[in-house]
Amino acid sequence: MGEKLQWTDLKNFPWMVFFLAIVIWVAIAGANFYYQSQGGYTGTGILFPISVIYPNQFLWSGFVFAFLFLISGIFAFKHVERLNVYLLFLISILLVVLGNMSQGNFDTAFLQPFYLKGRQYYADAINITDGQVWLRDFSKNLEYFQMHTKTHPPFVTLLHFWILNISNIETLAIVFFAIGCLSFPLFYQILVYLGFEETRRKWLLVLFAVIPSVNIYLLVSIDALVLTSTLIFLLGLTRIFHQNKIDIVSFLLICFGLILTNLITFSGLFLFAFLACFSFYFLIRGKWNFVWLTLMSTVVFALAFLVIYARTGYNQLETFLLASHSENPDGFRLFHQPFVYLMTRLEDIGEIFLFLSFGFLALLFSKKPGTEVFENRNVNILFFSAIAAISAMLLTGAYGTGETARACLFLVPYFMILLKDINSNQFKILFYLCLIQTFGMQMIGNFYW
Repeated sequence: MGEKLQWTDLKNFPWMVFFLAIVIWVAIAGANFYYQSQGGYTGTGILFPISVIYPNQFLWSGFVFAFLFLISGIFAFKHVERLNVYLLFLISILLVVLGNMSQGNFDTAFLQPFYLKGRQYYADAINITDGQVWLRDFSKNLEYFQMHTKTHPPFVTLLHFWILNISNIETLAIVFFAIGCLSFPLFYQILVYLGFEETRRKWLLVLFAVIPSVNIYLLVSIDALVLTSTLIFLLGLTRIFHQNKIDIVSFLLICFGLILTNLITFSGLFLFAFLACFSFYFLIRGKWNFVWLTLMSTVVFALAFLVIYARTGYNQLETFLLASHSENPDGFRLFHQPFVYLMTRLEDIGEIFLFLSFGFLALLFSKKPGTEVFENRNVNILFFSAIAAISAMLLTGAYGTGETARACLFLVPYFMILLKDINSNQFKILFYLCLIQTFGMQMIGNFYW
């Protein structure tokens, strides 16, 4: 895998798909912009499919950090085979920090995502005086909270409150980032369980750090915490594949991932939809073991939230229904705004794809030799179960406000494991394309959630 890139390798990359993806993006974005400029309403942002972006301040320090990110990424990938995996974990974390410091300084990169514009969980967390009372009365006071607080379970805001209660906003930022960085060792171990060759595991680890969605949103984002918790869930499943049996450790990992994810986001329902699709695959082949696994995991999940209700008075189901109504007050959008429903679905899918990178899309939709991404049975089961689950959620109208590159950050590992068997030189081209795209995106804009 250490061979150098040749002209034929560059020529064999699916450039037609790469540029076609860019042309399609520009065409849809242009049509969307023109329609909105003429007074039309699509329910999407004017920079389709990007939901949220603010221009950078273009500080000189930002330029320095951006180029350090670019140089570090190239250096890491060139020497990845000789580096210890623990050193690669540190390098991956450094790449995320450098990418985000392209915003200019520590305040812009680490702190402003919490307090800027006053619409974040932080704005509600600093007003909590008694966490137990606040949790008990959460659903009663839902309409008075900031947009993000009232569309998520209360434990997100409470986590802010607990950390701020013993320290400050700088500690809050560092704790969030530290939890998000646990995704690197978790993802690496998942690759081990799926049988990835060692050098490919190392390459994927560094790619994971520079892929646009992860590099941009892993820093001080609630969705970085969700990425970590969903990887715990995925670790349990891949452990079962690795051992070819369901054991207590795998079961506990799955349950812990389910519970933890649903404590911090209602997108945790994705994991139940995933388990349903996953179990159905095995059920139609006459295997009931994963059906029982799903049922038992659901029972443990329900018991956990019953205990929470009994101890605190907080009702997860009630809050979910209120949050759903808050985001879609007029009901299912397809029935009353079919065009907006269609455009927001395109926006959601488009943003996930854009933040995966155009290079990744080129490989995903290519049929050229050496770019095969659907060659491994276990990988395919996981990937298509994830796609079926997220498709079902999008069809119901989920993510009506866009920002799916952030909110669906947990999907990235399912896409990345598709790279198990692609040609190594095609992988190298993909890495550099991702690195350059992330470099450009971090230089141009600030992607607050």
